[in-house]
Amino acid sequence: MSKEQQAKLPSKIYAEAIVRSVSGESLLHSASSVTSENVAQFYAEPNLLNSAVQRLQAAGFEILDVGKTSISIAADAEVYERSLQTTLETVEIPVIKEIVGETTATFINAIDNKPFGEIDTSQTSWDHLLDGIALNEPAFYFRPPIPTELPPETTTKYLRVPEDIAQGLNATLAHQNGITGRGVKVVMLDTGWYRHPFFSRYNYKVNVVLAPGASAPLEDENGHGTGESANLLAVAPDVELTMVKADVFTAPGKFKNVNAVAAFKKAVALRPDIITCSWGCDLKNRQFSPFNQALAVAIADAVRRGIIVIFAAGNGQWSFPSQHPDVIAAGGVYLHLDGLLQGKLEASNYASSFTSPIYPGRRVPDVCGLVGKLPYGAYIMLPVPPGSEKDQVRSFFGDGTKSSDGWAAFSGTSAAAPQLAGVCALMKQLDSGLPPAKVKEILQQTARDVVEGAGNPRTGGYRARAGPDLATGYGLADADAAIEAVKNTVLKMSLYDAALPIVNLPNSETDKLQNIPTITRSRTMSSDFPKLKAKLDEILWEIEQVLERAIKNNEIEDVEIRISEINFVPRSVKAKLTSSLRKSLEDCWKTEAKNIRGQVIEVQKILDVSKIDTKHISVAQGLIKFGKYQETAIQVLTEALQSNDDAVRDAAIKALSECVSDISIFDDANKNNLENDQIFVVQSDQVKCDNGNGTIFMSTDNNNRTRYYRKECPEKMFDDLDACCKHKCV
Repeated sequence: MSKEQQAKLPSKIYAEAIVRSVSGESLLHSASSVTSENVAQFYAEPNLLNSAVQRLQAAGFEILDVGKTSISIAADAEVYERSLQTTLETVEIPVIKEIVGETTATFINAIDNKPFGEIDTSQTSWDHLLDGIALNEPAFYFRPPIPTELPPETTTKYLRVPEDIAQGLNATLAHQNGITGRGVKVVMLDTGWYRHPFFSRYNYKVNVVLAPGASAPLEDENGHGTGESANLLAVAPDVELTMVKADVFTAPGKFKNVNAVAAFKKAVALRPDIITCSWGCDLKNRQFSPFNQALAVAIADAVRRGIIVIFAAGNGQWSFPSQHPDVIAAGGVYLHLDGLLQGKLEASNYASSFTSPIYPGRRVPDVCGLVGKLPYGAYIMLPVPPGSEKDQVRSFFGDGTKSSDGWAAFSGTSAAAPQLAGVCALMKQLDSGLPPAKVKEILQQTARDVVEGAGNPRTGGYRARAGPDLATGYGLADADAAIEAVKNTVLKMSLYDAALPIVNLPNSETDKLQNIPTITRSRTMSSDFPKLKAKLDEILWEIEQVLERAIKNNEIEDVEIRISEINFVPRSVKAKLTSSLRKSLEDCWKTEAKNIRGQVIEVQKILDVSKIDTKHISVAQGLIKFGKYQETAIQVLTEALQSNDDAVRDAAIKALSECVSDISIFDDANKNNLENDQIFVVQSDQVKCDNGNGTIFMSTDNNNRTRYYRKECPEKMFDDLDACCKHKCV
């Protein structure tokens, strides 16, 4: 290494030493994305982990943290190069930084043929211990881009903490009812926290823990962490908040940035319910690096442990880790504060919105907080340390405050992330057992839809529309609606666990039914399906693409499908059998392409009667009897009546005659829209009617109504148990 290179490299270089996994799967070179579903296969073998720690220490490395997959280390360049037989260099890479906007940052790389940011250990004596070394990369808190030459046209009216933020996210009623986040542990990773008089006025309490490499726990030189913590406390004032100060120098004279993986692992070690982060990197024009992979595995492991992880979506960045499928990605919605549009919601053009280039089908954001608009996002008046960088810069750009008064107007998705963390804390106070995926689902299902505005032009400027969209995800988080959803969930679960007595029956009938066993309902918790949770976004995206093709071809109306984990139950033998039968009918279709002027316009599948044989007739009859894929089965039998094969035609006639009652039931069900009423059904214990009319089951329809039906005629649903018993199945 030349003296010139030595001068450019920082005095201390941070990295993650990736220890070889128990499974033998390479974390740095795996073809699979790491999520909470598969993270365990990358856990290190404990003995190798201990041996690696001892050897790294002996070689001169400082051990910052020991995790399940990697060891956070630090040392000067000479230790890395001598111990790992490598040569380090600095490389300037385009990034978006606070204040100065689009510029470059200094990254460290090993001069070898491995991916950028990785030190190859395969040809060294470390090979039996380490999979490789992932060098630390700069990460930046999401703050304003470069200002224009002219002063911005800013409004003098800002959102105020705590009251305006609590009201904007509909959390005020919750506070009045004692739902304030009490007992919920939240960790923020940010620039630090300063004990501003604002926090004392509202009796907010915050602890500070230093991330590896950070210093001065009582200071927040920048002010970002102090200000953003006020967003969280405005929504959940009684949370147990810990600030992990993660702000270290990577090189002399360079901007500060988080030592991301070690800091995140420090947060996980505190065993919180929620971790919220308002920083990340821009992956629009950069490949997924070894350091990104190390951070991804730390996040997946945290979610697997049941920790809710929230990341800001960025302010014009294609941000990572907000793209990670296990993360709740926080976007931005702008609430007009005055004028003719006062109270109107629209997508913030300051906030990022995009489809991930890393995770197929992953759309960012999931749901939004309150965020200002371009050019600076000056929107929320927040407390900051007097004379801090935030205080001075915001004053300089005309937010109406003084450079040392301890107040500054800013927002961005940096503000949205802790706001969402506050809503999550209110939910967790009601039900501490809510898993991360369920929390995300409730946030999405209860968010206020936003139909106006567009996201940041740098990430595509996607426009908001009715329903879920790229601009705002599912819309603006609604604390009150989310709390009500949690209450309903808790109530349902308690009913599922308890016996449901038979009530409101006529007195004359009570004695007849007194010996009937109590109806109970089994339940399926979303945590029972961890693999489904990890794949649900991809599954829904595939369904969405099928719908869009059908809509485009005018095959169906302009519709959407809303599916969540609650719609899934353990796969039954019947489901497996009917699926196998339905697959065997695929032989009956042919593919036909429509051509116009030599160009393929549309490809469609058409039922070909010549391909139907007696086997298909039997399969179709079986599906009708099972009550699954009946429309397709009836179509096959009907077409078979036109077959030139006498055996096929006769078999179809016989099958149709034997299925007359089943087909009539199917037709009646379509007319009464019963299929929609039974989107999700949970079977209960069997209950025998006194009149001998069969076995009764209980189900819940779309509108959470309790419905009753018998095994002998499941298509007929009743609101009243007595009526169900009296009905005679034909």
